[in-house]
Amino acid sequence: MKFKVLLVIPSRFASTRLPGKPLKKIGDKTLIQRVYERAKKVNCLKTIIATDDKRILKHCLINKMDCVMTKKSHLTGSDRASEVSKKYNYQWVLNLQGDEPLININDVKNLIKKSLSLYKKKKFSVSTLYFKKRENNKFNPNEARLLINQNKEIIIATRKKITKNSKDKSYLKHIGIYLYRKKFLEKFSKLRQRFLENDQKLEHLRVIENGYKIIAFKANHLTTGVDTPKDLANVRKFFK
Repeated sequence: MKFKVLLVIPSRFASTRLPGKPLKKIGDKTLIQRVYERAKKVNCLKTIIATDDKRILKHCLINKMDCVMTKKSHLTGSDRASEVSKKYNYQWVLNLQGDEPLININDVKNLIKKSLSLYKKKKFSVSTLYFKKRENNKFNPNEARLLINQNKEIIIATRKKITKNSKDKSYLKHIGIYLYRKKFLEKFSKLRQRFLENDQKLEHLRVIENGYKIIAFKANHLTTGVDTPKDLANVRKFFK
């Protein structure tokens, strides 16, 4: 069964911490190829890459990946996904960040299933995933951490060190994926960026700062995003 969802993979060349990362090789394929191939297994009705760079577009078309050009002026991947969503008639849009080559397919499918089921009882605009992770001595400032309330709503999102449980030193690591109601995604792109989003560089803070709710579901598998050269080296180990 295919999900009636548009899956968009935002991909830009000018990454601050790892320029050109979509075209970096992981084994015999590029990062964007790895993400696209994994995303196709989610089984959405449409899976498409949204880029602002002709080098990425050319690479995608040569390798038979569905890809479209979008504006360079977009502030975030969700803004880019919003532009693409206007061309398609889907009620739900899944933004899977283009630097998540190890994201677990079943976790993504469960996000969609749980969101669509919960929406019948409780209206919300965005949902996402987190993984409960043990704290260690190596704090990673590139990881986004969450605090959620008993209703699964995100109340805090930050790159700073916050611990959920003082006994087991655990915290909730955010995973780079968002499921939007299409109508809200269009509204999101028009909302004003506020202090926290600019300070933390976390796009979902725009939702919270403007008074809307994000539901977060627990993922069963830890994933490693590619933000830095060190991340890239670690991910390459999985594809040897």
